[in-house]
Amino acid sequence: MRRRVRGKGKRIVYPEGAEERAVQAAAHVRDQNWAKPILLGNRTEIEKVAQENKLNLDGITIIDPASDANFSSYVDEYYELRKHKGTTKEDALKKVKATNYFGALMVHRNEADGMVSGLNSETKPFIPAFEIIKLKEGFKRASSMFVLEWPERLLFFADCAVNIDPDAQTLSDIAHATAQTVRGFGYEPRIAFLSFSTRDSAKSPLVDKVKEATRLAKIELPDCIMDGEVQFDAALLPSVAKKKAKDSPFVEYGANVFIFPDLNCGNIAYKISERLGNAVATGPILQGLNKPINDISRGSSFEGLANVTVLTAAAAVMKDEPPPMVCPISLEDN
Repeated sequence: MRRRVRGKGKRIVYPEGAEERAVQAAAHVRDQNWAKPILLGNRTEIEKVAQENKLNLDGITIIDPASDANFSSYVDEYYELRKHKGTTKEDALKKVKATNYFGALMVHRNEADGMVSGLNSETKPFIPAFEIIKLKEGFKRASSMFVLEWPERLLFFADCAVNIDPDAQTLSDIAHATAQTVRGFGYEPRIAFLSFSTRDSAKSPLVDKVKEATRLAKIELPDCIMDGEVQFDAALLPSVAKKKAKDSPFVEYGANVFIFPDLNCGNIAYKISERLGNAVATGPILQGLNKPINDISRGSSFEGLANVTVLTAAAAVMKDEPPPMVCPISLEDN
């Protein structure tokens, strides 16, 4: 993805522009030529942070929404988008003063190609993304995905940030969106619907939900390799799949896409993988939106923010050109 976005000049907005990690990430992204970063916030504050970190701001755009010439037109734009929901001009004025709303409007108006936000809890991008960018045609809901990277393997976890207690249809929708995202990154998805049961080893309505989700997804994604309900070890390791589910497609290669039954499972799993399993976790990548708007964990490093910037820029590039397909990673038992 870094190679793919380098030199393409995609404009990526950081609403927390005066945050130290945002300034550091913007300088790193600029130096690597991965994107053209835009920092939102007070110019004096941003320049102070840059000076304290011995960073120059050459090639980095700084926009202070409070004094920007486009501010009034942004207020009008938001009002027009939301007046059917009862939003007043006064409401619109308050919203657009928030940098995450201002940034989402920049993306909506094609004055930026994507946005990464969330270093501070009050700037989470979910609501402005849903209100302003909205869902792609054919998508019923948004979802999220994390990329988990080790030296020997690359895995995709969903949903880890958005849907709290998805029903079977929602799980199927999450798989559909994740398959599109993974293919956009150049990988062929092998989808596992996870449970504490494999092949009816346990009986529970929770197991039934995962089985139904798998059935629905097979109808909606007939060209995808998938299995469920399946335990994580049987999905990941062919040797375990041969013992627990001899008819599983994962007896040859393990899954690379893991659909978790609820947000508890997905969020806990990615954090354990990152903190104890030494995975590089990038995300959450928001899926199903018309344009790339992505979240970042409040505990993320500036390197993590730079990584999400790369994937955000890559999503913008993919709107213009098809992805190169690469061979699926073979997941060996070691």
